[in-house]
Amino acid sequence: MRVKCFHLGAYGTNCFLAYDENNIAYFFDCGGRNLNKVYEYITEHNLDLKYIVLTHGHGDHIEGLNDLASHYPNAKVYIGVEDKDFLYNSELSLSDAIFGEFFKFRGEIKTVKEGDMIGDFKVIDTPGHTIGSKSFYDEKDKILMSGDTLFRRSYGRYDLPTGDLGMLCNSLEKLSKLPDDTIVYNGHTDDTTIGEERRFLQMIGIL
Repeated sequence: MRVKCFHLGAYGTNCFLAYDENNIAYFFDCGGRNLNKVYEYITEHNLDLKYIVLTHGHGDHIEGLNDLASHYPNAKVYIGVEDKDFLYNSELSLSDAIFGEFFKFRGEIKTVKEGDMIGDFKVIDTPGHTIGSKSFYDEKDKILMSGDTLFRRSYGRYDLPTGDLGMLCNSLEKLSKLPDDTIVYNGHTDDTTIGEERRFLQMIGIL
């Protein structure tokens, strides 16, 4: 699985295009509408975008969703079942505060829960940053898309709507059980590994 990062939106959110040897592609989060480089890359590499996957529903991860989904109408959009209302409720998504627009998704969505598969990625429930935050794990290639749950030497906020520190700590403990060499692609910091972050979480007393 190859992974290409695009920094989208005013927050420069890490949004990831992952694709396999058959050019089947996944796009994780869509934090802005500056998508021209995304479109160019997909065309240049002859990719078939089948999956648009949201780690959670905050505005800095969904701003460009309508644009991306309209550009690739055959791609399916996935979000955690508990976060689906974020796509229609700006008080939850904070979209007005983040990018000055009351966001509402105009397409169809598919909701996911723990253990579901989206292509090669297994859904892991990781609530805490939001109630429906999900991480997505490719066991074969040891790739984790953690959204805003686990960062490099940090972790997500829990003081926003539906956030919860206890849930977040449980989610971090769950992710720490993945193999040490799992690469963690996250929403706002550099890539890291589970092994590095397990040691960090132990150091600060979360584990």
